[in-house]
Amino acid sequence: MKDIAEYIRNLHLAIPEDRIIIGDDLVIMHHTNFDFINQVPMKLSNAVISVCISGHCRIKINLEEHDIDSPMLITMMPGQIFEPMESSNNFQCYTIALSKRFVDMINLPGWQQHYMVMYNNPITRLDAEHLQALHVFYFILHRAASDVDNPFRLQVIENLIRVFYYGGLSRHRAEAATSNYKNSIVERFMELVHDNFREERMIGYYADKLCITPKYLSKIVKENTGRSAGEWIENHVILEARAMLQSSDMTIQQIAASLNFPNQSFFGKYFKRATGLSPKQYRHSGNK
Repeated sequence: MKDIAEYIRNLHLAIPEDRIIIGDDLVIMHHTNFDFINQVPMKLSNAVISVCISGHCRIKINLEEHDIDSPMLITMMPGQIFEPMESSNNFQCYTIALSKRFVDMINLPGWQQHYMVMYNNPITRLDAEHLQALHVFYFILHRAASDVDNPFRLQVIENLIRVFYYGGLSRHRAEAATSNYKNSIVERFMELVHDNFREERMIGYYADKLCITPKYLSKIVKENTGRSAGEWIENHVILEARAMLQSSDMTIQQIAASLNFPNQSFFGKYFKRATGLSPKQYRHSGNK
C-alpha cells in the first residue's frame, strides 16, 4: 500500500496539528511520537480511539505487546492498562479520548456490547476506504471542536461522535451484533467489577448485587464473553497487580494491602497461581 500520509495529503485535508481539550470529557490530538507520555503502564480512565496513519510503533495493552503497522485503528476502553514502548521516526497518529461521563451523556445504544468486543480485540487493520472515512471524520470533528464561538458546539460534537459510532466502528458493531448478550446483566457485571475488584473478588458479591445466583451469573458471562465471571474478576486483579509491580515503588506488602488481600502470603499464592511466578520473581523477571 502507498504511504498512508501521502494518500491522506491527496485528499487535500491537512491534518490539524493543535490539541483540543474540552474539560475532562474530550481530548482531540495529533501526535508523531510518544515523547509526551511517560513510558510506564497507565490505567486508562477514558475510552481512547487512535488511528495510526504512518509508520509503526510497539505498545502494550493490558500488558500484552502489540506491533502496530499503519494503517491501524486502536480502541482502548476505560480500565485497560496502556503502555507505549517505541515508535518509528515517521510515526503519525491521531487520537480521540472520551470520558465515561461523556459517553454516558451521549447515550450510545449497545455501547456495552461494543465495549466487550473492543476490550478483547483492540487492534483493527484499516483498508483505504475506512482510513479515508476516519480521516474525514477526524477533520470535521476537530473543526467543530475548534469553533468555540458556536453556542451549539457540544451538541455538534455529540452528534459527530454518534456518526462515528454508527459508521466508523462498523466492523466492531458487526461482530458485536452476532453476540447474543444478556445486555443488562453483562453490562452491570462489568461495571461492578471495574468499580469493585480491588475490594471484592467473590462471585457471590456481584451476583447479590445483580439479584441472581452465582451459577446463573457465571453461565451468562461465560456464554457472552468467552470468559467466566471469576476469570474477569481475576483478570482485573492480576492486571492491576502486574502494573503496580512493574511501574511503582510500592512494596509487595503495600500492593497486597491496596488490593485488599489479608496478607502478603495470601497475595503471593493468588498471584503465582495466575501467572506462574511469585510477585518478587515477576518484578525482577524483566517483564517491562
